[in-house]
Amino acid sequence: MATLTVPQFFQGPTGSGQGGWTAAKLVDIIGHPATTAIRAPIPLDTPLDVVELETGGARLVDPPASTVILEAAPWEPDFPSTAPVTLEAARQARARFPVSDLEHPVPMCFSCGLGPDSMHVHAGPLGDGRFATDWRVPDWACRADGSVDEAVLWAAIDCTAAWYVCYEGEQRTAFTVQFATEVLAPLRAGETYALVGWAGDWEGGWHGRKRGAASAAFDSDGVCVAHARSFWVSVS
Repeated sequence: MATLTVPQFFQGPTGSGQGGWTAAKLVDIIGHPATTAIRAPIPLDTPLDVVELETGGARLVDPPASTVILEAAPWEPDFPSTAPVTLEAARQARARFPVSDLEHPVPMCFSCGLGPDSMHVHAGPLGDGRFATDWRVPDWACRADGSVDEAVLWAAIDCTAAWYVCYEGEQRTAFTVQFATEVLAPLRAGETYALVGWAGDWEGGWHGRKRGAASAAFDSDGVCVAHARSFWVSVS
């Protein structure tokens, strides 16, 4: 049985692993496209069992209590699309990031938090209903052979969708409960990308406590290098 440990560095909500990064690592283990449901807070620095299922999916389980943390199910990739966002437009949107340091809901997140080692994925409104930010591949995500750990991209576009979900229209604090990503082209070390979050094919804003979203990454030529869809539930 394989195991997966989420190091303290890859924290999302305080005291819990970042959902996009953890989903990427689980899907990498099963080796084919999957959509991942987040069932419980993700323990940090804890060996979690990867239980492969006859369906081709897998569960990430915290052994002491047999708690299911994530559950991945095979699927045929199906993603909404959006118009490319330029790096300059993404930079300008970042400058409109709607959250102050004192109000930040997940200040310890390695992807969108405030710490010096965070990737600072701080998306702001583009003015057309979408949110965007520029994002540079961090040096620490680059392997010795020049390739990039794609899990950092999963994390970055997860957080980009989060800012759209929580701050476009009625503002609420929410957490990812379902996430699926497809990377279309290898990331280039040191390159900067434009990340965008929007409604995707979700009709309207909040439906009770539920909301859907999509997110994507574009290179400097406007080529989509990754896309994702996600489902969110508000705290209240």
